[in-house]
This record gives sequence, C-alpha cells and structure tokens, in this order.
Amino acid sequence: MFKGDRSIARNQFGNTGSLLEEEFIGNVNSQKYKEMAYDFLHKNEADTSKLSKDEQFEQVLKRRELATQEFENTLDFKNKYINRSNSMKLVEQCQVGDPEHPAKFFAKRLYDEVYKEVNKDQFILKFFTATGGTHLDVAHKIDCYFKLYLREDKKEVACATIDLTQRSGKDTAKADVVMNISPESQEKCDPSKGNDQYDSKFFEETIAKISEKVVDSIINDYQRKN
Repeated sequence: MFKGDRSIARNQFGNTGSLLEEEFIGNVNSQKYKEMAYDFLHKNEADTSKLSKDEQFEQVLKRRELATQEFENTLDFKNKYINRSNSMKLVEQCQVGDPEHPAKFFAKRLYDEVYKEVNKDQFILKFFTATGGTHLDVAHKIDCYFKLYLREDKKEVACATIDLTQRSGKDTAKADVVMNISPESQEKCDPSKGNDQYDSKFFEETIAKISEKVVDSIINDYQRKN
C-alpha cells in the first residue's frame, strides 16, 4: 500500500475560518451543494416527470430559490441534518476541481507529499474539500479528506478526514487529523500575492508533519477495513 517504513498488507460560512479554508484547501461548488442537499432532503415530495418542459424549467428555478432559502446560514446545516456518509457523497459531486490534482497551493503540496507514500501501481489517491457551506463541514466538523482507492476496480479502501483549524491548542476533533494553522503560521505557509512572510522551510516542515499524520490515519483505516 505504502512505500518505505509505512508499507502494509451566521451567514453561509459563519465563524468557521472560511478565509483560511478557501485559500488553503478551496471550497465546494456551494450553490450546487445546496441544490443537491435540498433534493436529498425533499426527494419524495414532488414528481416532475409528468410536467411540460416549461413547467420543469420553472421547477428548476423554484428549486434553486428554495435551496438557497433552506440553507441560508450555518445553523441550517445542523438543523436540516444529513449523516456523514451521505454528506460525503454530496460533497464529492460538488468538487470544483480534480480530486487527483488539487489546485490550491497548500492542498496540492500536501497531496503530493502523501502521494509519495502510495503504491501508485495499486492505488489511486484523491483529495476532497468539504468547505464552502456543507453538512460535512458544519455538522460533522470535517473540512477536507483523503480517500484511497484500488486502481484495479476503483473500490474505496481507506479514508482520512481532516479538521483545519486556526486554534493552535486544539488537539481533539471529530476528524481523524487536526491540522493546526495559526494566523501567524498561515502567513508563513502562503506564498501568494507576493507575501514576504512566506517561509519555505517552515512550510515544508508543516507539510511534512501533517502528511505523516494523514498517512498514518490512512494506514490505520486500511488495516481496520481490510
């Protein structure tokens, strides 16, 4: 599975550190997620198959409006609950980019470091963000996660969830891995916009520490499931 020593058989985002999340791991397609979550919660309420094309189009517009109203603030994601498994399924359908090629600088570097440890002939690694207003983020406290799949049949075999936080003292979470990025560390880890506080040595050390926790979590999950 892995190489080396690891080889084994109250608005939308509220106070959730949305700026840090957006810059470091990106967001889902928020509107698409709202609509899909709305459909999931109301899937048995209406049958539009017998409507005319014009009526169906009107229903689409109405659905978008109702979805926006349904999830107007972060509390709505807790009150209108969707469990973790289904939340993940929705999140994965609302990714903006390619889960095998994260676009954000931080996420890409973290992915590359974790991917170094993967047996590439046997497995596929994917990175998913859950931020931008989702049940997984707000209700289940998971900001992003990695999934490992068998290359042969695309079966999921392991997962490692991550809680991205600015609270440097936080060491417990619902997620498997706590990724502490303090405001001071954030500047050191962000080379964008000519940031003169970016510290490449500090950044690489941070990535190394987090990737080690992620890999260990994937290994543990793989061992539990297989």
